[in-house]
Amino acid sequence: MHKLCIISFTAKGHAIARELKSYFDGNQKLGFSAEFPPEDVNKRAYIEREFSSFEGFVFVGATGIAVRYIAPLIKSKDVDPAVLAIDEIGRYVIPLVSGHLGGANELSQIISRGIGAIPVITTATDINDKFAIDLWTKRAGCAISDISKIRYISSAILKGEKVGFYSDFQIEGKIPEELTLIESSGKDNYEEYFKSADRQLIFADDIADSPLKVGVAVSLNVELSPFEVTLNAIPKIIYLGVGCRKNTDVWAFEEFILSRLADLNIPLKSIAKIGSIDLKNDEECILAFSEKYKIPFETATKEELNAVPGSFSGSEFVKSVTGVDNVCERSAMWLAKEGSIISPKESHEGMTFALAKKDWKCSF
Repeated sequence: MHKLCIISFTAKGHAIARELKSYFDGNQKLGFSAEFPPEDVNKRAYIEREFSSFEGFVFVGATGIAVRYIAPLIKSKDVDPAVLAIDEIGRYVIPLVSGHLGGANELSQIISRGIGAIPVITTATDINDKFAIDLWTKRAGCAISDISKIRYISSAILKGEKVGFYSDFQIEGKIPEELTLIESSGKDNYEEYFKSADRQLIFADDIADSPLKVGVAVSLNVELSPFEVTLNAIPKIIYLGVGCRKNTDVWAFEEFILSRLADLNIPLKSIAKIGSIDLKNDEECILAFSEKYKIPFETATKEELNAVPGSFSGSEFVKSVTGVDNVCERSAMWLAKEGSIISPKESHEGMTFALAKKDWKCSF
């Protein structure tokens, strides 16, 4: 459920705000919950304090007010929440920040349908009806390694230039006409890599030289650069299962996880979720890692973990303590649902680590 904060300033604005909250409260399938700032707090101070706590902010009032409130707070399109402005009589809905990655454009259309307003969308790819790489990566479940590359892709598309596209994964659906597919030499899956002893990346040398200057590479290898300017799209399909002794040091846990990912050449941005047993609901080291790197942390009961199908490297000692023979591997597979363990249990000073990969296709 996406959390929205609705801010209004006048009597007419309050009426629109109440209508909007009622719309979201009555349509839970939309996936949004809406709330107002507490009545007894300063709105500007509240927004500054809670800016990262909400997925979106909806200002009912002049756009200038919204801009002044958020200007000192915005950082980057990949981390900023969606910000929208609605005039106080509910005629127009204007996405101001994070139109694609933050979902402000889509939210403006949802709000417009709910209160009978007109969405005012200004992003160039949308108004020219062109493929938007940042919107596609969000829908496809990919992270972007370097968001500064978005402008090169969008600029080339708007100029009518050819934009290359390469994928280490099977492609499903029709590729947009703005993209030109670049074929690899055949190594189009990760099974060989995950089974290899030296854990060396195997894809970089398999791509034929491309004459295209700008393009997109979909891969877990963020070093791929088949084009002069390459936007690396990283599928978020890796699930991290962890375990640890109670009160494990925060920094020791972070160093352990990051070092193992580096050894495996698995980018942090490919991690979709972190999982463990519910005994670790309040484990500070895991919560701190989850918060720092903005990776959701979920826990399962021992019954749920024991019900996960598959063969795992069990430990009678761990089972005697937790009721589960292998917390990290089962947690990773519990999150992945469908897929396979790609890095089995590893232990270090009371901490455990395992990775599962979800089956995924590059879909359009």
